[in-house]
Amino acid sequence: MLLTRFLEQLAEENWFYAVKRLSGNDTGLTGGHQAGIYMPRWFFEGALASICRTDIHNPRETISEIAFPGNDCVVHGVQAIYYNSKFHPELGLKKKYDEFRLTGWGGRGSCPFQEPDNTGALVLLAINLADGDYMGMAWVSSSEQEDETIESWIGYDVLPGEVYGPLKSEKRRVSKVSICLADRVFLPEWKSEFPTGNEIFQRVVAALPSSDRTTFDQLLLKRRELEFAVFARIEEAHVLPQIQSGFLSVDEFISYSLGVANRRKSRTGKSLELNLAQIFRDAELTFAEQGVTENRKKPDFLFPSQEAYNNDTFPSAKLHMMAAKTCCKDRWRQVLNEADRIPRKHLFTLQEGISVPQFAEMTAGNLQLVVPESNKKKFPLEISSELSNLESFVSFISSTQNSLF
Repeated sequence: MLLTRFLEQLAEENWFYAVKRLSGNDTGLTGGHQAGIYMPRWFFEGALASICRTDIHNPRETISEIAFPGNDCVVHGVQAIYYNSKFHPELGLKKKYDEFRLTGWGGRGSCPFQEPDNTGALVLLAINLADGDYMGMAWVSSSEQEDETIESWIGYDVLPGEVYGPLKSEKRRVSKVSICLADRVFLPEWKSEFPTGNEIFQRVVAALPSSDRTTFDQLLLKRRELEFAVFARIEEAHVLPQIQSGFLSVDEFISYSLGVANRRKSRTGKSLELNLAQIFRDAELTFAEQGVTENRKKPDFLFPSQEAYNNDTFPSAKLHMMAAKTCCKDRWRQVLNEADRIPRKHLFTLQEGISVPQFAEMTAGNLQLVVPESNKKKFPLEISSELSNLESFVSFISSTQNSLF
């Protein structure tokens, strides 16, 4: 089955779906495959409402089968479980769970969800209740083109750690502090004119200055969280009134919805670069954004400058670069030829895990992976010790530049 036909079928029939990127915990990469695939509460409320209860311990339902039409694979007897020990103190259990998971996939290699190399892959999972039985379909993206098709279909760029559905989205760990702070960051004039991504971000930086940081890793994640909350606040102020007032034609509705989707994608595409650039400014590093190297390649960040890179007498050992990719599963190879004068390249990503063979390829290509410190635990143990975090990268570049100036 083609992906386009799969999407048409979801739209034509009564399927409840969610879209996410598979984490290392989902695929069993970190050894936790027995816990199953995490899904948010709203997905279970829409697809498997019968287990959304706390009067019994760990309620569950069986999904008769989940088909993977893009992989010619079917998994039978998947268990949808609500781990709710938080609400059963009488059991005396040490861990207090309040989470929903899909388990019983058959272990490593049994289906695309249990392939470590699929960590970071985009997946669309749909559930349907027909004739008293729960049935499922799933599509695991195998290319950037399929990623773009699914993301265009749902109107979101799907980032690691986020789950999207037909009626709502969930960004995990958006704190109450960020939600309250977003109301203070929001400017009254934004109700009449939608601000640029940079205007939003500058307000975020003012609200979360580097002087308040503990580490650069934590600062970047806090700023991204607040930026998301502020954007959602602005979007609601603009989009909701238009939806409530209605549209005069289908064409008008489609045109408006495409505009909303494109604005979301534009913000998402620039967010990580804006955040990293500000971190580098906070650390008083010298760098160039979107410099131009051989064959008109454009690495996201060149250190210390474009002029230094163009100067053949400047020592290559003092040149560095960083690429920024929210998800690097199929894109990390693009980084290898972005700057010929720089033998060891750095790639910052938010991806939650990568397989050992893929990491070995990166290492062989002299590519250093940089991830937020809190994400290291989502990688296999044999990889996590080889990862760099943002704090250490900044310190490395700072010490290099201190010897130059």
